[in-house]
Amino acid sequence: MTTTRFPLLPTARAGLLGLCLACAAVPAVRAQTAAVPMAPKAVLTSNDKPDLFIHPFYKSPEEAGLPVGFPNVAFCGGNDGQGGPARRVYFEVHNRGSVAAPASVVRVQFVNPQTQQTRDVDVPVQPLAAHTHVVKRLAIPADCFSPGSSAMCRFVITADPVQQVAERFENNNAQRSSCVGPTF
Repeated sequence: MTTTRFPLLPTARAGLLGLCLACAAVPAVRAQTAAVPMAPKAVLTSNDKPDLFIHPFYKSPEEAGLPVGFPNVAFCGGNDGQGGPARRVYFEVHNRGSVAAPASVVRVQFVNPQTQQTRDVDVPVQPLAAHTHVVKRLAIPADCFSPGSSAMCRFVITADPVQQVAERFENNNAQRSSCVGPTF
């Protein structure tokens, strides 16, 4: 195996290094290169879209009017002053986009975990200005809770379920959760 050396290569490197050092040493050249502003990125019109997002309403069980340590309270709350489990689902519909969102629909699909019976409920949402939200509430269907020790009601809340609103991100529209139900 033979190795070929290029005698000009070290000379070229030294020349380039010398040129760079010379440019850096000349104040006018250094000032010109430092003062050249970066061109701003072009604004893409595809980003000028609404972005609907479902956000939990409650942060703690106490906020929901439920006992401390009560599970799955992010969307569940409101027992209508009757004690016991949640009777309603509360959620926020956010428009995190840079433009207004037209009127739309949020679909809540309730699922009984034992019977797998589902019930879809559509909730209308008024037009939302950019960076605003609205709070929605919905009664939990009684047949969603399954009898027994695992009295749960599972649900999926989806903003714009049939994708009628052209959004910046379509993959952040759904949230899954469950509410603890009454003991039978």
